[in-house]
Amino acid sequence: AENAAGTGAPASASSTVTPSAKAASPTAVVATPTNGAIALTWSAPSDTGGSTLTGYVVEQSIDGGVTWTTAATTATPSTTLTGLTNGTTYSYRVRANNSIGSGAASTVATTTPFTTPGAPRNVASFVGDKEVLLTWSAPTNTGGSAITGYVVQQSTNGTTWTTVDTPSVASTTVTGLTNGTTYSYRVFAVNAAVTNVNNVA
Repeated sequence: AENAAGTGAPASASSTVTPSAKAASPTAVVATPTNGAIALTWSAPSDTGGSTLTGYVVEQSIDGGVTWTTAATTATPSTTLTGLTNGTTYSYRVRANNSIGSGAASTVATTTPFTTPGAPRNVASFVGDKEVLLTWSAPTNTGGSAITGYVVQQSTNGTTWTTVDTPSVASTTVTGLTNGTTYSYRVFAVNAAVTNVNNVA
């Protein structure tokens, strides 16, 4: 305080204070789909707002980003969300928390969980001279991912199977057979979850 005589003694010092704001948005959000689940990873924001980060809020949308709900909270920059529906498209965004609250939302990551498809239906065979025509119907359950083709396997003993064709449509003709030999065939459907068509079984 000051008066005509000059400046008086100072008051006791206040406790220390640190100006701070909400954190910036997390970056590099990646959504990786699996069977009924999505693994999310991201990077911490470069600007914490001057306050230590206390965790993250993961928000989810199933209507293309029109509405959002909190799907998870986590102390680390990653989480796995389970119990999801294969074939449903999910969108995610992440906010960083500090002492002020939740910061700006990250960019949106969108993906669709999926698994291997069900079995093809109505497999039928039509024999000819040293050949057989095979037809079938697509599986009822696609696993949540579009069917991209099929794997046709052949056996002469019911134990050992060999892939003889990988058609993109629901039929194929296998040639070069031996008349009088009995052959068995099985068909697998292929989608994004099938990474090795030579080992589908």
